[in-house]
Amino acid sequence: MSYFKDLTLRRFFPIAVILCVLIAIAIIKSRPSMTHEPSAGLITPVHVIEVKPYKVKPIITGFGTVEPDISLASKAEVSGKITYVHPQLRNGAILQKGTVVIKIDSEDYQLALQQAQSTVSSNQAKVKEIQLQKKNVRADLHLVQKKLNLAQVELSRIESLVKQQSISKSSRDNQQSNVLRLKQEVQKLNSQLKTIPQQLASAQATLANAESLVIAQQLNIDRTIIKLPFNARISERVVEAEQYIFKGALLFNAQTTDKILINAQFALQHFRVLAKGFQGNEALLKEAFLTGFSSDIFQQLGLTAKVRLAMKNTPYWPANVERISSRLDPVTRTLGVVVSVDNPYKNITPGTNPPLIQGMYTEVILAGQGKTFHVIPRDALHENEIFIVNKDSQLERRPIENSQIQGEMVFLSQGLNKGETLIVSDVFPAITGMQVKPIIKPGLQQKIQNWVQEQ
Repeated sequence: MSYFKDLTLRRFFPIAVILCVLIAIAIIKSRPSMTHEPSAGLITPVHVIEVKPYKVKPIITGFGTVEPDISLASKAEVSGKITYVHPQLRNGAILQKGTVVIKIDSEDYQLALQQAQSTVSSNQAKVKEIQLQKKNVRADLHLVQKKLNLAQVELSRIESLVKQQSISKSSRDNQQSNVLRLKQEVQKLNSQLKTIPQQLASAQATLANAESLVIAQQLNIDRTIIKLPFNARISERVVEAEQYIFKGALLFNAQTTDKILINAQFALQHFRVLAKGFQGNEALLKEAFLTGFSSDIFQQLGLTAKVRLAMKNTPYWPANVERISSRLDPVTRTLGVVVSVDNPYKNITPGTNPPLIQGMYTEVILAGQGKTFHVIPRDALHENEIFIVNKDSQLERRPIENSQIQGEMVFLSQGLNKGETLIVSDVFPAITGMQVKPIIKPGLQQKIQNWVQEQ
């Protein structure tokens, strides 16, 4: 029985295979014909922006702490008991220029001033006396000289009469004696007149010394009243009222509020970014190195600065570049640039715009002269290459040189032309000549414009 079953299966197996093949052929022939589209699936969509030139300033960023422009350690210039201390002379208080903050007892100096003034009056009288004496001696000398002239004339007349034997010789002798007496008087007055200048000079010197004592005592009285020489923030008070202090004793410490300084540290290689903008000013740079950099020279070079606290979302303060440090920091190998901010307490807003006070850590931005660059996003730079969409909508890889990275952007002075289409999205693989579909990214274009305006 099983024999007949195997024989039946063997007869029908080829027939089944043939039927399956015929069915497969029929299914294949019944399908619609396929059309080949060689490039439809190879077009890659990419985000692009239009390349535009912008005039921007290259900047470098450094950091430093705030220091006061002037720190005053006020010391007593005279000794005495303190009779008054300003009630606001406390740590942190701000007082205006000219405010009387401390008074020292001046009674002893007032008495010394009166004594000096009396000495001056006495010496002034002495000088006037000598001057009057000089005047009188000159008048006496003039009169005696006239008498001597008359006596000599009379002596000549008497001698003529003696020769004529009209008068006795005793009369001649008496007249000669009179002439000699007058000559002695003239000589005495001349000698006295010669000594008067020395007497007058001595008296005038004594008077000048007395007058200097008056000035010294007046200065001592002025020094008993201590005023602030500038708008100041008090950092320390050392003395108290009724305390006796000696000359040279520390009274208080204060800082100016009109100006602060920041010695910001910058990496040396960053200065190459600014140096490119100094081309054409070689003569001015040479003068600066020979005479020393000053704020005026920095302004002529177009170097500007701004300062803010070293945290995000804080406003900037305009600053002035004052000078460059004379040496590199031996630890960090950075170069210090000193900038100043005027009126750091002006337009303050507690919580959002605080004043710049000593010890604050700040970010300092130096900006060079404005130049025209093509500004592109930093993400569009691929290992010193950029991707361009050419006129045939194909990707073009273009190498660039001398790129300058500044924050989120890259400055290019060459390698791009105005109006070209720059790919700003990642493309992988980026094959030269591959077909791409550019998609404008207007938000990014506006972001670049806003960034340039902020700079």
